[in-house]
Amino acid sequence: MTPIERERYLDCVQRAKILSSASEFYIKAAQAINAGASEDERYRHIKSAKALIEDAFPEVFEVRNPAPKYLIKEERDYKVLKILGLAVLILATCLALVLFGPTGDLSKTWTADDVAKSTAYPKSPN
Repeated sequence: MTPIERERYLDCVQRAKILSSASEFYIKAAQAINAGASEDERYRHIKSAKALIEDAFPEVFEVRNPAPKYLIKEERDYKVLKILGLAVLILATCLALVLFGPTGDLSKTWTADDVAKSTAYPKSPN
């Protein structure tokens, strides 16, 4: 027998012994139920049997990677601030254009004569 097979054999024998003991505890629990024993005694036998089964098969009962607990983080909602910021930016741009003249405001650079010339109807070529 190879060392790996020997190890498996010993592991199986150990698990069989543990399960045999667990079986005995379940039989004792059944006898306690049949005899009308107290609930504490029944529970003690069943709890011992379950503990032995967990010892026999730790790979089944161990949680290798516990599920992460997800925390729901409330993110700050900046939607209102973004809208207000955009509105302030647009209003500031319009105010800057009006104050510094590139809006076509004729009252600052044109005279009344310029307005009259610009609004005159073209003469017909006769």
